[in-house]
Amino acid sequence: MEKNYPQKVSIQEILKTAFSYWNRTLFYQLSFSLLYFSLFFLGYFFLFKYFGLWDEMSQHSELLKTDFEAFNKKMAEVSKLPQTQSFLLGIFFLFAFLNPLNVGFYKIYRKMDLNEKITMNDLFAGYIGFAFFKFFGFYLFWMIIFSYANSFLLLGVVWVMLTLFSVPLMFFMNVNTIEGIKLTVKGLKQDFTTVLISVVIATLFSLSGLLLFGFGFLFTFPFWHAMIYTLYQQFFKEND
Repeated sequence: MEKNYPQKVSIQEILKTAFSYWNRTLFYQLSFSLLYFSLFFLGYFFLFKYFGLWDEMSQHSELLKTDFEAFNKKMAEVSKLPQTQSFLLGIFFLFAFLNPLNVGFYKIYRKMDLNEKITMNDLFAGYIGFAFFKFFGFYLFWMIIFSYANSFLLLGVVWVMLTLFSVPLMFFMNVNTIEGIKLTVKGLKQDFTTVLISVVIATLFSLSGLLLFGFGFLFTFPFWHAMIYTLYQQFFKEND
């Protein structure tokens, strides 16, 4: 497929389009959030108990009530245990397993553009056939790099921007991870300021649901994908 870049549009138009995608798919936003967070917390607590960290913390639970400083010291010791490192690696795999669920939104938005009927199965597009291994590998790689880059706030943000369009590029154009990053960089060069402002707005709106007693987050959290798809449509054009 050929990759090229259409004419620029205003931030207002990008926001309007992204909110339209989001507003018209609220049922799927909620379904995604409930499924994603339910599976994440189930997986998290399973791994926490499986690697024995629950027992380790239980031994020092009384300190939490009587001596918080001593409790923190014990937790620092627990964080250095081999099983803690195994637990963290397990969390990386958990994220890599769950995040292909994000891919479904791009299929849903594309079907909206084509006026095709949307079904719940579309949300699982990232788990069909080889696509699962492709996106599982990408997200595992992404999480490992991000965990190191995020030690320095600026590098974490840079990594997010470098991979901003990787998933839709991999899904729609069937490129690999490295190609996706290269194409993302080319796209960012077209109008970095517009992308940056749009991403900041998308991040703030996605987190804004936390202000509504936390429940609103289930609706606003997936807005990020609507913004990424809108920007992707702006900066990339697919031609057979």
